[in-house]
Amino acid sequence: MDFRISTIDTTIVLVYVLATLFFGLWIGCGPQSLSRYMVGGRDLPWWVVLGSIIATETSAVTFLSVPGLAFVSDGNFGFLQLAIGLVIGRLIVVVWFLPSYFQGEEVFTAYDILRTRFGGLTQRAASAIFIVTRTVADGLRLYLTALVLGQVSGIDLTLCVLAIGVVTVVYAAVGGIRSVAWNDCIQLVVYLIGAIAAVVVIAGRLPDGLQSVVDFGRSTERFRLFEPSAFSFASANVWAGLIGGIFITLATHGTDQLMVQRYLCARGLRQARWAVGLSGPLVAIQFALFLLVGVALAAWVQGGGTLATDNRDEVFAAFIVDQMPVGLCGVTLAAVFSVAMSTLSSSLSSSSSAVVNDFLKPRYQADEDKNLDNGSLEDKSAKIDRRLTVAGKVATVVFGCLQMAVAIFVIQSPSLVAGSVVHQVITVAGFSSGLIVGIFFLGKTRRQYAQRSGLIGMFAALVVTSVLIFPPADAPWKVHGWWAAAIASCVCFAVASIVDRVFPDRKVIQ
Repeated sequence: MDFRISTIDTTIVLVYVLATLFFGLWIGCGPQSLSRYMVGGRDLPWWVVLGSIIATETSAVTFLSVPGLAFVSDGNFGFLQLAIGLVIGRLIVVVWFLPSYFQGEEVFTAYDILRTRFGGLTQRAASAIFIVTRTVADGLRLYLTALVLGQVSGIDLTLCVLAIGVVTVVYAAVGGIRSVAWNDCIQLVVYLIGAIAAVVVIAGRLPDGLQSVVDFGRSTERFRLFEPSAFSFASANVWAGLIGGIFITLATHGTDQLMVQRYLCARGLRQARWAVGLSGPLVAIQFALFLLVGVALAAWVQGGGTLATDNRDEVFAAFIVDQMPVGLCGVTLAAVFSVAMSTLSSSLSSSSSAVVNDFLKPRYQADEDKNLDNGSLEDKSAKIDRRLTVAGKVATVVFGCLQMAVAIFVIQSPSLVAGSVVHQVITVAGFSSGLIVGIFFLGKTRRQYAQRSGLIGMFAALVVTSVLIFPPADAPWKVHGWWAAAIASCVCFAVASIVDRVFPDRKVIQ
C-alpha cells in the first residue's frame, strides 16, 4: 500500500492507535457492574471528568474544520462569539441543572428525571431523539476524520471509516465509561500537542515567526471577534453567538446524555460543578488555538506556500500530510485520531447507556417481577444488573456499526456536507437537544404539566425548527444554525404551556 507519509510517521500513528486500544482494555478490565459500566462507579476525580468533557466535545470536526473558518479569505475569529454564550451557558448549567442529577434516587441518564416529572413516555421520547440525532451527528464527524486517513494512505474512504470505528468500538464496548473517560484525558493532551506543534512549524517558515502570523491577522482583520452587523437571525452575529450559544450549551451540556453521563461519573455535585464550570473558559481558549492555526495557514499561503486543496474543512489536513516534518507529522496525525476516537467512544457509551436505562431496564425489571420463582430480591437485582451490563456492551457495538453506516452514506453523497461541517454538526446538536431543554424548563416550574402537553410541545418544536433551520430552496426566510437550540427550546415550552392550559388534564401517564 502506498502511504503518503514516512515510515516513521506511519509507525507513530499505528503505535498510538494500538496503545489507545490496549490502555482502554486495561482500564476496563476487572469485574463489571451496571454502575461501573455506565457511570464509572461514580468515583472518577473531577479533573478526569473535566478532561473527558473537553475531549468529548472536541471532535475531528473541531480540530480540522475550525481552523478553516479563519483560513478562508473572509475568515476571522467570529466563531468565538459562540464561545461567549457557551461559557455563560455552562454557568447556568452549574447552578440550575446539575443539582437535579444529584438529588433523590440514583440517576443513570439525563432523562431519568423526566420520567419522575412527566412519565415514562416522555423519558423514552427524549432518549430516542438523543439516540437518533447523536448517531447522525457523530456519523458526520467520523466521515470528516476518514477524509484525513484517506489523504494519508490513499485507502478507500469506506475502509478508513471501518479502521477508525472498529478500534474505538472494541475498547468502548469492553471497558465502558471508565475506559472512555481515562482515554479522553490522554487524547486531550495528544491533540493539544498536535495543534501547538502545527502553529510552531508554520511560524518557523515565516520571516518573523509568530510575529508574522500576528501582523497578517491584524492586517486582514482575521482577529476580529465581533461581526459589525445588527441583530439578525440569518447570520452568525454577536447576538446569535450570545443567545444561541447559551441555549446550545443548555442543550448539549445541561440535558444531553453525552455530557450528563460524565457528570454522573463524578464523586458528587461539587466535583461535577468544578468540572463543568472550568470546561467553558478552557474550551474557549482551545477554540482560539484552533482558529490561530487557520490564521497561520493563511499567512503561510500568502507568503508563497501551497496546499493540495482550498476546501476549508481539508486545508489543515492537507498541511499535516504534505508539510509537517517527519515525526511531527505522525504526532499531529495521532492527534486527529485521538479526537476522532474520543468523540466516537463517548457517543457510543452515552447512546448505549440511554438504550439500556431508558428502554431495556424497565422491561427487564418487569420480566423479573413476573417470575415468582426467581429467588430473593437481591438475586433478582444481581441478575438484572448482569443482563443489562451485557446488553450495554451489545448496544455499544450496534451503535458503532450504525455510525459507521452514516459516515459511509455521506461518502456516497458528499453534497450533503457542501457547507462547513462544523456548523452543520452544531446545528444538528442544538436542534435535537433544544427540544429536550424545553421539556426541562417545564419541569423546573411549579406547575404539574400533563405528559401529553410535553409531548405535543416536543413535536411542535420539531416541526417548527425543521422548517426554519432547513427551509425549502425558495423560502423567503433564512435562520442561522446557531439559533436552532433557542428556537426549539422556546417553541416546545410555549406550545406545551398553551396546550396544558387549554386542556388542563394533569394526570401523569406512566
